[in-house]
Amino acid sequence: LPVHPQSGIPPETLLHPGMPFHGSLIEKQLRYIYTNLEQSLAELGTSLKQIVKINSFQLHGEDIDMALRVRREWFNREAPAPSTMGLVEELPARGARVMIDLINIAEDAALPMTPVKITKSPAIAQASSIGWPVYSQVLKGAGFIFTRGTTAQNQDGPLPEIAEDHPFPYAHDPVAFQLRYQLERMKDLLADAGCTLKDAVRAEILLSNMSDIAAVDEVWAEYFPIDPPARVIIPIPKVPPMVIESELICVDPKGPYSKETIRTDTAPTPLGAQPQAVRAGPLLFISGQMATDYKDAIAPEAQADPAFPFHSSEAKLQASYILKNVEALCAAAGTSAANLVKRRIHHTDLSDIPRAEAVWRAHLGDERIPPTSTFRGRGPLPVPDCCVQYDLVAHIPD
Repeated sequence: LPVHPQSGIPPETLLHPGMPFHGSLIEKQLRYIYTNLEQSLAELGTSLKQIVKINSFQLHGEDIDMALRVRREWFNREAPAPSTMGLVEELPARGARVMIDLINIAEDAALPMTPVKITKSPAIAQASSIGWPVYSQVLKGAGFIFTRGTTAQNQDGPLPEIAEDHPFPYAHDPVAFQLRYQLERMKDLLADAGCTLKDAVRAEILLSNMSDIAAVDEVWAEYFPIDPPARVIIPIPKVPPMVIESELICVDPKGPYSKETIRTDTAPTPLGAQPQAVRAGPLLFISGQMATDYKDAIAPEAQADPAFPFHSSEAKLQASYILKNVEALCAAAGTSAANLVKRRIHHTDLSDIPRAEAVWRAHLGDERIPPTSTFRGRGPLPVPDCCVQYDLVAHIPD
């Protein structure tokens, strides 16, 4: 976030009060983020040039163009990081317009960051509108393959079949049509990278309407009939006519890691075509975690006593239930929640943050809270009564 941890938005990210129409807030905020990140990464012996995946969450659609343009100064021009961008409703720091999270590969990695030559998938539309490819469609590195967020568009923009003026607007289910197109493009990208959908270990879906999950699951089961990737579905609106966006992380078949589906009876089994978790070498990718047992909307132990609804905290109850299940999934894979290395949190109400975080800090301690991104999306979570969803990655020690 473009904020100081104690004082909030720094003065250098604000416009000059006497010149309110000169300058760009998003540019200033991103420059602040990238400057600090570059310094931090240098201390670790790497840099922003080694970023292999960037996820950007923004409040304002009008910021998108500048946010993409400013990247050219910081990221690898020959192989810019694959990107997924979503518009969210609220961020946890007042005045912040953007939050990003990134995956970096060390400069001395045995399997370095490697561009992939695209032979089948169409070019990204942003290349023609901005003038240069602002992100790669797929990159390899460190035994993994990372894709961009894929939507139903080609080099010219949205497909004609989903245009608002299409003569037959009800010829197909918009979500199913768009997701099938995305997965077909994903197959092309992965083929160029030397793998297939079978190698997918993590999937992220940005979905405008949670009532479309049933259609998503039908298509997902077609493309991932066996051992699907760990999956998280995030309620983030897409710019019409888009209604869904998806991305994948895969294991590189030429690398040292293999894919293993993790199953345990000590944690709930999700509905739909998604596992509890997937192990890929030293990493454990956990499917989106909510306080449901997939029998009741909210698991009984995560519910407040209806007779005394003001004598307990919904956020604390749900976070405690989720942490118990996370520990069970981690144990099944040979690790623990103390080894989480990445955490993304989707709240329906950001005022729940202090209560939910108190549960995590009591369990892990301040020093073991992993790098975290937090935001409020639009509308309900995949299970509507849940107030928080966690998207988690853990390290598995040797």
